[in-house]
Amino acid sequence: MRVMVTGATGFVGAHTTAALLEAGHDVTALVRSRERLDESLSILGATVPEVVVGDMVDVDAVAAALDGADAVVHCAAVVSLDRRDGALMSSINPTGLRNVVAQAVERGLDPIIYTSSTSALFDVGAGMLTERSEVTSTRHPYGRSKGKCERIARQFQADGAPVVITYPSGILGPAAGSALGETSVSMAGFVAAGIMPTRGAALSFIDVRDLAAANVALMEAGRGPRRVMCGGTVVTMEELAVLLREITGRRFGIAPVPPSTLRATGRALDVLGRVVSLRTPMTEEAMTLVTQWVGTDDRTLHELGVHPRDQRGTLEDSMRAWQEAGLIKSRHMGRLDETPRRVTPVATGSRFSRVKVPGRVLASRPFRAIAPRVLPAGHRFVLRVSRGRTMLDSEPQPMLMLRSTGAKSGLERETPMATVPVDGDRFLVVGSNFARESHPAWTHNLLANPKATIVFRGTTIDVTARLLVGDERAARWPELLEWYPGWADYTQVTDREFRIFELISRQA
Repeated sequence: MRVMVTGATGFVGAHTTAALLEAGHDVTALVRSRERLDESLSILGATVPEVVVGDMVDVDAVAAALDGADAVVHCAAVVSLDRRDGALMSSINPTGLRNVVAQAVERGLDPIIYTSSTSALFDVGAGMLTERSEVTSTRHPYGRSKGKCERIARQFQADGAPVVITYPSGILGPAAGSALGETSVSMAGFVAAGIMPTRGAALSFIDVRDLAAANVALMEAGRGPRRVMCGGTVVTMEELAVLLREITGRRFGIAPVPPSTLRATGRALDVLGRVVSLRTPMTEEAMTLVTQWVGTDDRTLHELGVHPRDQRGTLEDSMRAWQEAGLIKSRHMGRLDETPRRVTPVATGSRFSRVKVPGRVLASRPFRAIAPRVLPAGHRFVLRVSRGRTMLDSEPQPMLMLRSTGAKSGLERETPMATVPVDGDRFLVVGSNFARESHPAWTHNLLANPKATIVFRGTTIDVTARLLVGDERAARWPELLEWYPGWADYTQVTDREFRIFELISRQA
């Protein structure tokens, strides 16, 4: 058959395209970027199919892509758990679905497969999800947009159209170029931290290759409307911690945080996100899903002859993809990776290394008012519950915890701060103090007592601090701005010259 696929540059769409080609089908891909399609399919070892460049909401582009097609797999969608993307998803996703399906129905294509989501059906207290579950009534943005799409797809089914709806939950597996899926990005953070968010939580995940296999198995005309639940096997946080320990040899703890606290934190961050440009996986929608998830009944998937592969294999392949993308490091892989554990400068080659908090946000008055009260406490909490393994940092914006001796009190002071790792033995830190007019207290401490200790990504290092001045300071400033351009924005807010220290390991 000739199959038109939307979203072929994405995680599910790329794997589905590769699986269809391998099964002997011809494919026409509707994509917004030919270059991204080349990237996504080349890593999967698939040849690039016929391509139409355009968007799913573009009537003419969809018509061109459907010319000569026998069937459709609609994978394209805007996917986000960020509340600020709600209006976009609520508009684009239903419009694109209706455009693709209506034109496919008009042309008599069969089957018309639509990749929905368990979020289209999930409501708190609804119990285990099946293909017969009612459409969600949630107020959360992503679930609400998928619910709107679900009603459209079910209306086409009620009218007799051969629309087939699949319902994946969390999707993991090997990357398709730079496409990894939302679940991978979130779970990689837990693996890097070495800690699960709460004991009272669970999730389901399916391997993207199994989902692609289901789409191929459904490529059969004359079967009429169908729905297939493919949420995957449900795992609790305790079970996931055990499985990850078996894979890596690392100990994975479970934070003593009540589920209600996670949901409240998600709500608070949603509110903060309306004031500053803050993107975090800890949204109210995400925390509600993970803390109140029951699971899915996947018998309709098994009836297709698709039996999800072993979870351990999926996690291992996913972790290798996360490492390649820069989401986790060799030391997070444990025994899954043969690279010796060591502190290294942060890689700058992956796409995730470009994801940074904009300088205009850092320099904004709301951020500078809120951040000093919220961020240090958050960093200390995460470092404590992860037992020194991680903080709220990222690949492009690394953080360390400085333990210095108070200049006046003589007591140990603990301060989280941004850092530029020069190598495993030297780190640069800047006394920006959120662009306040006074130097931060920790700089006075280091001037009075240069010997200190830092904790950087699970490694404790005794250091000696050295203040950079004059030409040496001027020479290092451009290097610092390459990592944290927001410091340049800070200099527009205050006339104070920021103190720059080099922290040198005493073991070097």
